[in-house]
Amino acid sequence: MNETWEEDEEFLLLSTNESWMVPYLFFLLIMGTIGNLFGLVVFRHGSMRKYSCSLYFFLMSIFDEITLIIWITNRLSELLGLGQYRKFSTFLCKFFIVGYYNSAQSSIGMLVLATIDRLYTTYKIAHGCFDVRLLIRRKRFQYICLFIFFLIMTPINAVLFGSQLIFFPGYDEPSCLIINVQITRIYSLIDLCIYAIIPCILMIIGDILILYFIQQTRARVSITKHEINKRREKQLAKMLVITTIVWLFIVSPYSLLNLLLNFSSILSNDFQTLYILYDIFGILSILPHAMHFYLFLVISSTIREHFKIVYRSCSNIYWKRKQSIHPNVISIK
Repeated sequence: MNETWEEDEEFLLLSTNESWMVPYLFFLLIMGTIGNLFGLVVFRHGSMRKYSCSLYFFLMSIFDEITLIIWITNRLSELLGLGQYRKFSTFLCKFFIVGYYNSAQSSIGMLVLATIDRLYTTYKIAHGCFDVRLLIRRKRFQYICLFIFFLIMTPINAVLFGSQLIFFPGYDEPSCLIINVQITRIYSLIDLCIYAIIPCILMIIGDILILYFIQQTRARVSITKHEINKRREKQLAKMLVITTIVWLFIVSPYSLLNLLLNFSSILSNDFQTLYILYDIFGILSILPHAMHFYLFLVISSTIREHFKIVYRSCSNIYWKRKQSIHPNVISIK
């Protein structure tokens, strides 16, 4: 039987000192949670709801947080000497694989849907057929897109529910696999396509078309008061372009490494190098799920403006409550 990454995992644990990762993973989890919580608040705030992408970014924040918690807590439990919790029972094995793969893929899926939504809107604007009625149809369009997305993903990922613990001869601990070694190998190819290749291709094509339609819109002579501000539309489009590029170069190496480990014997005897690469690429792949909101703040002045609005609103509520709890007392002599 050819050795797989799951089979060699126990040997790799002994090959390097991982103490530096514990504070880093705690930091990543805390920062990511704060960013995702801000995303939940900002993207559902009344001032942001007029942008149709806000729904997808809101859902992406949820999926990002689920991905972070599942992956980092499993890694921390191992680094702290407790062992990977996904190996504790069949239920936790299923919980890890189903939760991690579905949430990670759904996160990138929300970016794809946001790109499609921007493309739909900019196409309508470029052809002069954007009006108030489009806002109502766009809501229906969003729900249809979400329904189709999950309708496609559910049967593809149904195999994940067959995850189980398998003991291999000569190993003290079980491996958490998707049904068996062969299915795990096949799914590594499926995950590479769903998580990296197909989303990036769709977003790159969509981003190119969005920028093209924005240029067409700018070339139009007449601009009506009912049209969305073109500068903000262009900022949102650029934000999606940069996010696509970041995702392509950060996420792909981890998926490619898993594919190589399942289908080849590359570096099969160099456990230390394999384990270092696994850690580096694994952390890189989880990084976007912790930094999406911060990346949006840096790229988009529109999101920065709405973040300031939410921050001021929350600050005013906090100070009003504090003053009502601790009213000023004036002493009269």
